[in-house]
Amino acid sequence: MSELSIQQILNSRFRTSTEADKITSDLRSGLGLSTKANVARLAIGRSLAQGQFKDENIDAKGLEIPAASLFSQDDIGIWVGLIVTHAQTYGLDDVDSMDAFRTAVRKHWHRGAILLMEDWQASGEGNDQYDKFLETLIVRRAELPDVAPKHIGKKDDTVSADEPLDVSNKLVKALADIGVLAEIKGFTHGPRVTRYKVYLPDINQLDKLKKGLERLSLVLNLQQAMPSLSRGDEAKTVSLDVPRPKSTWQSVPFEQLRQWVASTGFDEEQLIVFPGVDILGAPYSFDLAAAPHLLVGGTTGSGKSVCLHSLILSLMLQFSSTVLKLALIDPKQVEFSVYHHCDYLYGGEVSMDASSARERIFELVEEMDTRYQTFATAGVSNIAEARRKGINLPYIAVFIEELADLVLQDRDIENQIVRLAQKARAAGIHLVLATQRPDAKTFSGLIRSNIPARIALTVQKGTESTIILDETGAENLLGAGDMLVKAKPGGQSERVHGVRATRADIESVLKERSRKIIF
Repeated sequence: MSELSIQQILNSRFRTSTEADKITSDLRSGLGLSTKANVARLAIGRSLAQGQFKDENIDAKGLEIPAASLFSQDDIGIWVGLIVTHAQTYGLDDVDSMDAFRTAVRKHWHRGAILLMEDWQASGEGNDQYDKFLETLIVRRAELPDVAPKHIGKKDDTVSADEPLDVSNKLVKALADIGVLAEIKGFTHGPRVTRYKVYLPDINQLDKLKKGLERLSLVLNLQQAMPSLSRGDEAKTVSLDVPRPKSTWQSVPFEQLRQWVASTGFDEEQLIVFPGVDILGAPYSFDLAAAPHLLVGGTTGSGKSVCLHSLILSLMLQFSSTVLKLALIDPKQVEFSVYHHCDYLYGGEVSMDASSARERIFELVEEMDTRYQTFATAGVSNIAEARRKGINLPYIAVFIEELADLVLQDRDIENQIVRLAQKARAAGIHLVLATQRPDAKTFSGLIRSNIPARIALTVQKGTESTIILDETGAENLLGAGDMLVKAKPGGQSERVHGVRATRADIESVLKERSRKIIF
């Protein structure tokens, strides 16, 4: 039976070897950390990622540090669990007493300090040594599995894995580690992120906080995720959004989208779409007609296709097929196949290859020109005025999945898309262009300058985020529908968590729309 006591551990003091103690002091100075405990935690964590210890004797003559500096009430259970589990996994002596725990801490600290010094020395010298060292730690952490193998430990039944935790105390300490003195004035749990209200007694430390977000991610052990910063609602406060573990995420079911549509005041001159909820869980929407065109980008698995379905279904739940038509172009022949034989389809079918896509786009350009001739005859200037005069032209929402494939196969298609982007708004034709390969070769300046609204899901590089949003940030998203939305030209991007729309949800809406007409 284990004799370990959490309180006893917190009341104890720990030391490492003489060699590791010297290395710890050197690293503390080189990294600019405030205490040896900061280095010791990094060292123990570095060692825990390794296997068995080498058969070597190490002394216990380093200077002592109190456990309260090394661990905290919030994380002591995690550290004990990791150290005990490591011993069980690799067949080491059981860590079931205070003496055994002290020995394990000393060994991990010793080995981890040596490994960290090797990392530090391998980072070279000069001004960029710290940045290279930090990059080494982040990349190594990112390569570890998100979920430990089941045999490594037992789930703690006393804490629900799905219950978001308040890490205010840990956050204050983490901020202190990067040199920012702050107080936490409150917090709000969103679906995936917890927003902390941070009070800065010295507002001059705001720049240090902005520049230290990457270091803060490391100290908080956020893996590949990054905290983000925005203005607070009171003097000397900022909102710090801290991503949570995936086990605490709350999904956004499709039924909520139905409720949002039902509770939204109907306006036939607006094409309201609901991609998801904002960072605190409130429904997020924008008017596609006012956008008036949208670019959606994100890597494979980012949730881009689900986002497109949410936009399509938002429109279908509001309008009948006499008011709205969907021009769906899908060279991948996968995402839009579910809409085959749908009454909403412009041209009666989904365009599934480059040839039919080219034909459909040229038809849309001709449709645009014809509508403007109709407007001139009727003495109106746009579709809204035409519909008020009884000219019942439907809105056309054009969804192109994987635009990059089309552009690479047929450059003339790009010219026609640019024409639509420049002129089609008043004709009631609105473009939604999607790609998983955002790059300057396939997205010319003409396309980007004429598609003002943007949605960026997770991308691999900051340059890809810049192509979609004109700013970085999408490379730090959490995936699985996490997105940045810029619905207005020149506006701020807003973080949104996407609706989970399944094929069953799509089929359900299609079935309803086939027997129900809404005006």
